[in-house]
Amino acid sequence: MFSIKHFNTQKILITLICTVLGVLLPDSFLTFLAAINVLTIGIIHGANDLYIVSKIKITTTKQHFSYLFIIYVLFVFVMVLALYRFPLWSLLLFVIISSFHFGEQQWFQKSTIISAGLYFFYTAFGIMLFALLFFTHKSETADIVFEITRMRIPDYFFERCLLFSSTLFVFFLFVVGKRLKPQLLMQAISLLVLILLFSRTSLLWSFSVYFVLWHSLPSLKEQAVVLHPHDSSPTLSYVKSALPYWLLSLIGLTAAVLFVDNETISMTSLFFAFLAAITIPHVIVIFFMHKNDIS
Repeated sequence: MFSIKHFNTQKILITLICTVLGVLLPDSFLTFLAAINVLTIGIIHGANDLYIVSKIKITTTKQHFSYLFIIYVLFVFVMVLALYRFPLWSLLLFVIISSFHFGEQQWFQKSTIISAGLYFFYTAFGIMLFALLFFTHKSETADIVFEITRMRIPDYFFERCLLFSSTLFVFFLFVVGKRLKPQLLMQAISLLVLILLFSRTSLLWSFSVYFVLWHSLPSLKEQAVVLHPHDSSPTLSYVKSALPYWLLSLIGLTAAVLFVDNETISMTSLFFAFLAAITIPHVIVIFFMHKNDIS
């Protein structure tokens, strides 16, 4: 039987190893490895959104599924356009929605009674994680934000954001803490390990380790059980069904790399902008998957 506690212990140990590797290995190799991890596991974990939507809506015909596909792709293009026309607000929206998504994935348990307070807690935790990541990589983060929005963020902003988000997290922890009591010790240890990772390694490596190990893999396992509950190997079945959409995502990213002026925006900034465009529709899908309890 799958044990959350056991899996968290594994993640903590692997994160510590990744922290050591992040200190010892060359930045160029770490950047390559981080990109590979995010472009494979990171994107694959969100590649079956349409199948989840079809299960929620009980969509069985190919025609209905085609409509869902068109709507989903249009939504992604709208996000790309929004990032181009309204970069600052779009980036802020991405951070807030992703904060909720990361917090939900890390703390969600089916036995927990869902409430508005819990949703705010998920968001506060995610915002605090982002604030920690940004605070420990002020210069890199400021450069990326400037390339996307043409606005320069001062250093004091990161400090105030971390203070505000930490206060918000502690407040909502007091509000919903009783319902999350069984998780508190493991989550506290996990947070300390992530702080160590963020403070000792580069922005891209830190983000990739968290995004892949702490978010994408647990989410992939959860979705695999939802979509293939009767298969002997649900994770393998999930990956097989996700491959066409994963390839489509890579084609879209490749096209962006070919057509975007690299002198205007760096590969790292383009990478994060691409993730922002495909993340928001994925967050909405997973939210309704949990809300409808379709597993």
